[in-house]
Order: sequence, then structure tokens, then C-alpha cells
Amino acid sequence: MSTTAGATPRRTARKDKLANNVAQSVLKDIKRRGLTQGDQLPKEVDMLAEYGVGRGTLREALRVLETCGLIALKPGPGGGPVVQSVHPEDFGRVASLFFQFAEVTYREVNEARLVLEPMAARLAAERQKGSAAAEELVALASAGPDADDNETYLHITGDFHASLIALGENTLVTLVCQSLAEIFRDRVQTVLFPTNRQREVHTAHIEIAAAILAGDGAQAESLMTGHMKDYVAFVAKQHPALLDEVVVWHNRG
Repeated sequence: MSTTAGATPRRTARKDKLANNVAQSVLKDIKRRGLTQGDQLPKEVDMLAEYGVGRGTLREALRVLETCGLIALKPGPGGGPVVQSVHPEDFGRVASLFFQFAEVTYREVNEARLVLEPMAARLAAERQKGSAAAEELVALASAGPDADDNETYLHITGDFHASLIALGENTLVTLVCQSLAEIFRDRVQTVLFPTNRQREVHTAHIEIAAAILAGDGAQAESLMTGHMKDYVAFVAKQHPALLDEVVVWHNRG
């Protein structure tokens, strides 16, 4: 009896490991074949033969990749697995599931951002001094402080931070920073940012962008640290209970 009871978990563990191995193989083949967003993977019958596994294992492997936002499974004739782009929103969506289970709070999310985003600003300054990309960041920061509504304001500020982080040319930093920003921005959509606060943010963005264009890493890092601290302090003052809420998983897949 005990042997039979113990066999099922072992078989399940082996199947899960095999599915994960197949998922890794599919990822490697996507890169090896140079497939990009919108490209279809081979038909199921061809993938079964290529990877030498059963239909259940293959489908589980594809579900793993779909959950992570790396492929989409399109139904119907002509459907099947389609390659997606790597996007911080997808990374954040998966991460938020773990964050909720681990009871990570929005305060902890912002503590991490206070470490990472100033570092991203320093990287951008060190790698983009005088570049066209840095000039575009300055133009983006200078576009104007006032938005017609709260959603537009969050979109504008989000674009600035995403553009800045990308200038650091570190894929891991970009994924983590932008995903954490998306997780918090999703929660503060209902937090109103008055005009005077928008103008303060506008000024901070201009100063940070100027430091990056000048190649002053220390100044860019310092300014971003102050900017992020002010942001968290504002949210804490307006909505003191918000930062201690546990992150909630949002599955937009």
C-alpha cells in the first residue's frame, strides 16, 4: 500500500522534470532558429517526434512557456504555439504570483526599487553620455508636467522610467526594474497625483535626464534616489495603509 502511495508523487515529479526539460529545449530551439514574435513553432506531431515525448508532456511544457508569457497557444485551424516577445509585464505577472504567495508587501517592492532604479540611472549615465538616446530621454522628460487625467500621468511617468532603465543596457536590470514598477503602478492607478506633485516629478525627471546626458553617474544615481524616496513618501502620506498591503497577482494572460 505504501509503495503504491509513494509511487504517484515520484511519477509526477519525473513527469514535471521532463516537461521542464522539454520547455528548456523549446526555448533553445526558438533562439537557435532565430524565431521572433509572431513566428509559429512546428506542428504538434513534428514536436512530438523531435523531442521524443508523449503528447501530455509536450503540452505541459508548452503550458509552462505560455504561463511565463514566452509563447501564446492559439486555438483552431492554423493555430498552435506562437512566439511572443520578452516583456517586463509578463515577467512581473509571473513574479507577482510568487510575491502574493510569499506575502511580499508593496513597501518591500519599493525598497527593492530604491536600490535598483538609482543603479539603473548610474548605468545609463555611464553608457549613454552624449548619445542620441540620452537626448531623447531629455526631450521625453521636458515634454510637460501636466496630464489631463491620472491614468495619462501614470503612463507618462512610466514611459520615462522605462526609457531610462533601458538605457542602462542590462537586460536583467531592465526586466526586474520595469516589472517591479509595473506591479506598483498597477496598484496606485487609483491614487490621485495633484498638479503640484506632477510638477515636482517633472522637475526631477528633467534633472535626472540631464545628468545622464552629461554622463554623471553619481549625480544621476543620487537624483534618482531622492526622486524615488519622495515618490514613496507621497504615497505613504496619502494612503498610509497601501504600502503594507500584500502584492496581488494579476493574470492578464
